[in-house]
This record gives sequence, structure tokens and C-alpha cells, in this order.
Amino acid sequence: MTRSSSAPAERRYRRARLMTLALALCAPALLAGRIQAAPVAPSESAAITVISMEKDCFGCSRGERWVLRRDGLVSFTVTGKARHQTQDEISVGAVSSEDFEALARLTLGQGFFAMQDVYEDPQTRDGTWVQMTVELKDGASKQVFRRDAQGPAELKLIEAALQDLLGRITLKRKHP
Repeated sequence: MTRSSSAPAERRYRRARLMTLALALCAPALLAGRIQAAPVAPSESAAITVISMEKDCFGCSRGERWVLRRDGLVSFTVTGKARHQTQDEISVGAVSSEDFEALARLTLGQGFFAMQDVYEDPQTRDGTWVQMTVELKDGASKQVFRRDAQGPAELKLIEAALQDLLGRITLKRKHP
């Protein structure tokens, strides 16, 4: 029996879709504390001051960048692209200290600072990508970049929890 050359790609796609669905279903429970990551002391998570996520793709007309700050400020930028004749749009909102703390603890508990800096298939040079950045009080920061469905389940779990939280934030558009 011979397999189509697209069979491995199709399996990866299906696996990625199932993982995304599972993470999306688990994210609210994670943020609510019903699913526990590795225990993290509040003093450790207090060092996190900013959590950001940028998403884009080569052919997309717009990207997005979310920045959540411990002081409660949230900024959301829809990044425009000259080749598509789109402009940046900036909105602001607020995140509760409890939600920020839950996300900070989850990020640490899932081992964000021990993750590789880049997760991507070397054969893929376009497609969707996500870059998460966590900044600390002392000025240190860690960035993790992933393309398509690459990366460990822990990274995807953090991303899904962040996406769930972002869906609950009310934004007010600022004029560019």
C-alpha cells in the first residue's frame, strides 16, 4: 500500500487542530485554577511585569500584537502592511491583577523560561507565526517564536490561556 506524499502533512495538520481544540477547551480551566501547572510561588510570578504576544503571517493583510502589563494596562495593535495598504490600529483596555497573576503563574509553571527560543520546521519559511515575550522587573526578558503548529504543548497551553483571557478584555480604540 502506498501513501500519498501529503499524508504526513495531513496528519500534522489534524494533530495540530486537535491540540488547538484541546488547549482552547482547557484554557478557561487553567486560568480559573482548576487545572494546575507546576507550583509557582507568588514571589516568583511577581517578577513578571509584561506578557506580550505577536501574531502574523507572510500573506496576511494584518498582524496583531497584544501587550499585557502587571499594572493592568492592555494594548492591542492591529499592524498594517504597506503592500496591502492597511494601517496600524491601536486599542487599549485593562486586565485585572488576578487574571495577570494567573497567567504569569501559568507561564512560569509551564516552563516558559526553559523553552527553546525558536520552534519551526526548517523547510517552512512562510505561514503563520507567533512570538511570545515575557519581561521581568530586572529588565531581563525571554522570547519564544513558533511557526505553524510547531512547539511544545506547554507553549500552546500558555498561548491558548492568553487567547482566552484576551477574548474577555474590553478594548477602546485609540486614534492612530
